[in-house]
Amino acid sequence: MTGRLLMMCASLSLFAFDAGATIKSKDLGDVEVKVAGAKRTKPRFVESLVEKCIEREGFTTWDTVDGARLGQCISNTRLFKKVEVRVNPPEIDVMLIERWTLIPIPNFYASDGKRSAGIFVFDSNFLGYGKTVGAGGGASTEGNTFSLMYSDKSVNFTDYTFMVMAFGSNTETDAYVGHDIVYGYEKRETGFFISPGYKITPSFEASVSFGYGDRKYSTLNSFPAPGDYESTTIGCRLSYRNANYKLFYNDGLSASIKWSSQVRRSDSRDNVSQTTASLEWDIMLFQKHALQLGLHGDLQSDNGSPGDVSTHGRGKGYRGIEPNGLWTRKIAATSADYQIPVAKTGHGTFTVAPFVDYGMFQPFFPANGSNYMAYGIGAYYFINLINLPGVGLVVGRNEDFMGTFVSLQIGTGFF
Repeated sequence: MTGRLLMMCASLSLFAFDAGATIKSKDLGDVEVKVAGAKRTKPRFVESLVEKCIEREGFTTWDTVDGARLGQCISNTRLFKKVEVRVNPPEIDVMLIERWTLIPIPNFYASDGKRSAGIFVFDSNFLGYGKTVGAGGGASTEGNTFSLMYSDKSVNFTDYTFMVMAFGSNTETDAYVGHDIVYGYEKRETGFFISPGYKITPSFEASVSFGYGDRKYSTLNSFPAPGDYESTTIGCRLSYRNANYKLFYNDGLSASIKWSSQVRRSDSRDNVSQTTASLEWDIMLFQKHALQLGLHGDLQSDNGSPGDVSTHGRGKGYRGIEPNGLWTRKIAATSADYQIPVAKTGHGTFTVAPFVDYGMFQPFFPANGSNYMAYGIGAYYFINLINLPGVGLVVGRNEDFMGTFVSLQIGTGFF
C-alpha cells in the first residue's frame, strides 16, 4: 500500500494543475475540478466530462466516488492516451495525457482490377472542446467522392447533440453473383443531411434527421441505367451505449436502430423507406482476450428501381464481399471476432483475431443465392498515441462471393 501511494504521489508531481473551477452536482454539491496535462483540450470541456461522468456512474455520495471509474468514463471519449483521477473531497484532480486528434485517415482498396485511394482529414477535439470536424475525398477507377461534416456530442455542454454532413460522389456500382458482375451503373450524387438529437440518459440517445439528395445515373457496360431523381428524406435514430473503451475492443454493449423514409421524390416511383439495426457486444475473457459479437440488419421497401437497392460489402458481417457488391432489400448478418493480444508496445497493442461472418438475405438477382459465410483470421495493430482505428491484415474465404481474399485495412478503408 505504501509503495502504491508513493508511486501515485510521484506521478502526480509530474503534473502542473490549472486553477480549479467549481461544478454543481445535485448529489455531491459543489465540486472543485482541477485539470493537469491539457495542452490542447480546454479545462471547461474536462470539467463538463467530470460532471456528466458523475451522473452516468451514479455517484450520490463522496464515499461512492471511484477515481478509476471516473477515469474510465473520461477515457471513453477516445481523446486521451491516459487518464488518472484523484478524489479528495470536495476536490477532483484529473491528470491527462492527450492523443493527437487532428489526423488524416487513409482509405484504400483494390480487387479485380479496381482501385480506390482517398483521405479524410478530421479533428475529433476541435478547438479543444471535443467537437468533430472533417473533410475528405477520394479517387478510384470507379469515380470520386468528397464529404464535409461537423459533429457535436454536447451542444454548449448540454445533453443536446448535432451533426451535419454534405457529400458528393461520382462512382461505379457493380452487383456480383460470385465473381461475376450481373448488373451495374454509374451514379453521380450530391446531398446533405442535418441531425439534431438529445441524450435522454447518459447511455440512451435519440435523434431526428432531415436530408436532400440528387441522383443521376448513367449506363455501364450496356446495362440499362435507372432513372434520375431528387428526393427529400426524414428519419429518426435511437442508440444505446453501455461500453468502456479498451483500445482494441469496447467492453460492453452498444446498439442502434435507424428509420428513414423519402417524403418527396421528383420521379413517378414510390418513396423508399428503410430500417437498419446493429448490435455489438464485446466480452472480456481471460488474459484480456476479447470476444466481439455483432448483429446487423437492413429492411427496405421495394419500389422496383435497382437504383435504390441497398448495397453491402467489406465490413464486419460482410467480409469477402466486393465493396457494395451484394444488393438486397432484406438482410441479417452476424459476425464474431476473437481478439487475442500478442504484444504490447509503448504506443499500441498487436492482436490476432480469427473471425466468422454469416448472412441471410433476400436475393435481388435470382442467381444470387440467399446466404453466405466468411471465415479467416486477421492481424492488427491498435495505436494508442492517436485517435485512429487499427491497422490490420485480413485473410479469409467467402465461397459465395470473392472466394479466397486478402485485405489490408488502414483506418476506415481496405486495400
